[in-house]
Amino acid sequence: MAALWMVVSGLFFTAHGVFVKLAAGRFGLGELMLYRSLFIVVAIVLFARLAGWTLRTPHWRGHLVRSIAGVVSMLLFFACLAHAPLATAVTLNYTSPLFLALITGLLLRERLSLPAVVAIATGFAGVLALLQPWADGSPLGPGLLGLAGGAVAAVAYLGVRQLGAAGEPEWRTVFYFALLGLASGAAALPFTGATAVRMSDLPLLVAIGACALAAQLAMTFAYSRGAALVVATLSYCGVLFAGLYDLLATGEAPTAAGWLGMSLIVGAGVMSVLARHVPAPGTTLAGPVSSRPPAAHSRSPEPKTTPPR
Repeated sequence: MAALWMVVSGLFFTAHGVFVKLAAGRFGLGELMLYRSLFIVVAIVLFARLAGWTLRTPHWRGHLVRSIAGVVSMLLFFACLAHAPLATAVTLNYTSPLFLALITGLLLRERLSLPAVVAIATGFAGVLALLQPWADGSPLGPGLLGLAGGAVAAVAYLGVRQLGAAGEPEWRTVFYFALLGLASGAAALPFTGATAVRMSDLPLLVAIGACALAAQLAMTFAYSRGAALVVATLSYCGVLFAGLYDLLATGEAPTAAGWLGMSLIVGAGVMSVLARHVPAPGTTLAGPVSSRPPAAHSRSPEPKTTPPR
């Protein structure tokens, strides 16, 4: 069941990218961030009131750092989406585990295993194959924005990991990320201008926020019900869905080199997941020996490979 939830999450994340790409021709990046975040903030506030949850947190500094990195990463992803094929933007967004390995190895002085080094080298070889900077018509500019988004997302992931270790529930992490996105989008409007929202725009704008929230919830369900290694590996199904969308809906099918680059990046991401997970006593790579689900009061699972969007 956890695997199914992760596939559902990949479908919703892909749909979110499709809707953002469609809306980017009419709305600016700040506006897209504002409308995406508004839906999530309102939904979480309403649900928290019904469930009796509190939005107060003692970890506001950690939320601030994580949310700033998340907002910057999301804006870079939006900018890449606006000018590059969906599959390219989504694949580059999934380079965050490679940058995370670099950050933990170079800055945090964590020892990099040989599989992690191979994963990093393979992943960046995939980036070269995907962007093909030597070829005419290469989406190099947007691609570099997407790659930068993946790098900043790795910083956001570190924030998620620290908040999770402090016992902060993920829904609150998502809430503060969306809250800063809402504030940032609103603050940008006086400088970038606001596009008049027509009634015909509302379904598209609502779909952006709804798909982002649904994808996040499905991902949370997957990690709370399944083995982290299996679920993290399946998270890369979003790349496949994005490639199929480009192929079937837009005719912008990746080239052979593009497919190769996407495959290398996904393979490198999976290798980086494998390199970070060592089975504990009583477990296998597929997860705990016992098939009984965790109790409702148990600790939250380890933060996922990709940070909450």
